[in-house]
Amino acid sequence: MRRLAILLSLIAAPLMAQVQGVELDEPVALPAFHLENDLGETLDKDALNGHWTLVMFGFLSCPDVCPFTLGNLEAAVSETSMRVRPDNVPQVVFVSVDPARDAGTVSDYARYFHPDFRGFTGTRDQIDTLIEATDSFYRLMKPDASGYYEVQHSSAVSVIAPDGTLRAKLQPPFDPGATAEFLARLQIAYRRSLNQ
Repeated sequence: MRRLAILLSLIAAPLMAQVQGVELDEPVALPAFHLENDLGETLDKDALNGHWTLVMFGFLSCPDVCPFTLGNLEAAVSETSMRVRPDNVPQVVFVSVDPARDAGTVSDYARYFHPDFRGFTGTRDQIDTLIEATDSFYRLMKPDASGYYEVQHSSAVSVIAPDGTLRAKLQPPFDPGATAEFLARLQIAYRRSLNQ
């Protein structure tokens, strides 16, 4: 019986240690957009240039997907920092799709998961521009009698290269080690494409 348990654990380990990531066939250039946060910081297309960025969309009162994904990202970025140069460790950007409720605290929310994580939101048209460019999704549901409303959104994380183009998407849950390896290989492929 013990041998069977060991055998099953050896078979299951590679299946569990995976990354739900896909590299795009062609990079996607991002359009101009402008987001802000409660610290007076701005995020626009130019701010994404020069470094790797992981962008996720959500909202602060999200009960499960957002905290889980941000926690997952913290572990994946920590693991990535052991595989790439310090200047290639991706920055993490959380974009709230619910500015009416989140504009005043979006920075604190992102930093709760890691002090370097940054949170932003903006006007509906600016959020929609970035949502569409990254092939993401959200929907504000109809408010109930008390005015409370749910928010549906995609959980995928967009991987933006230093040239400001969308290069890949990550779908949680993702194993930190496998995700770090995926990101390191993506960076190698990116550098090779620049040298061609």
